Amino acid sequence: MTSDGGSTASVNTAPPGPITLPQSATLVSDPDDEIFFLYTRLATLKPADSSDTGHFHGLGSENSNQDALLVRIELKPPTTCELQRNTETGNQRRKRRKGGGVQKAKDERGGRDPIVLEYVLLQDKTALRSRSGDTGSVLWKTSIEFLSLVLQQRHFPERRRGLFDYEKLSQAHVLELGAGTGLLALALSPFVRKYTATDIPALVPLLRKNILSAPASAPVTVAALDWTLPAAPNVLLVVDCVYHPALVRPLLTTLTALATPQHTAAVVVVELRAEDVLREFLQEWIALGWRVWSVGEDLLGARWGMWVGWRET
Repeated sequence: MTSDGGSTASVNTAPPGPITLPQSATLVSDPDDEIFFLYTRLATLKPADSSDTGHFHGLGSENSNQDALLVRIELKPPTTCELQRNTETGNQRRKRRKGGGVQKAKDERGGRDPIVLEYVLLQDKTALRSRSGDTGSVLWKTSIEFLSLVLQQRHFPERRRGLFDYEKLSQAHVLELGAGTGLLALALSPFVRKYTATDIPALVPLLRKNILSAPASAPVTVAALDWTLPAAPNVLLVVDCVYHPALVRPLLTTLTALATPQHTAAVVVVELRAEDVLREFLQEWIALGWRVWSVGEDLLGARWGMWVGWRET
């Protein structure tokens, strides 16, 4: 249990499939409390806390002025200090943040070199400005942040539990809703058995163009959303798709229709924009019978929220 009475992840709590709950994960039983925590943390964010904080201006597209975008992701080995923090309990972490309890370790990376990965994506900046409600034709920062997390844990595993069990992930079918420009499909499909990237019909041509640059062996397919899939996916991936109240119910209806109880888990990642929209999303998600866990506190920055959900019945 947490200090406020909420449940924390334990060995007896496990979502289906390849997703794992970090030690800091908490069960969302009261959406109001969850939203209050997220936005209180966001309000304390200072420019010095993040190199890209100063670029936050509401909707967070990466660069909507280019038709071709180079995405560069640098993965760094964890330092000795980071490894030490990753083995702390919640109480030890709070004590350290108050200035005591943990001795400083020499900040070294163990002689390992960083890994730099680059992806070239096509965008449609004209569609973003000319088609009402078209946000998927450009790349958004949330996708980069989430991808960096997944790749960091894939290439430099740490002692703490990450978001995925990568051995199980290699045998999983991942279905992404709102895939947009296809960055996640392009980068993550080599690590799974099957990756299905879906979006609305108007965005499928752009998505297909970007997926063409994936390795020939990558098990990725592109389609307008199809509810008649021959087999239920293990993971539903929803990154930066919760931003407008009119889309909350259709998204949740789709998630519930695609998810098989005790088989499918959903990962939802958001940039913290409209507080009321996220509150409504969490309230309706839980009301549909999903178990929802907040998992972003120690994995993503304060500008983002991340939840894992699944249905027992």
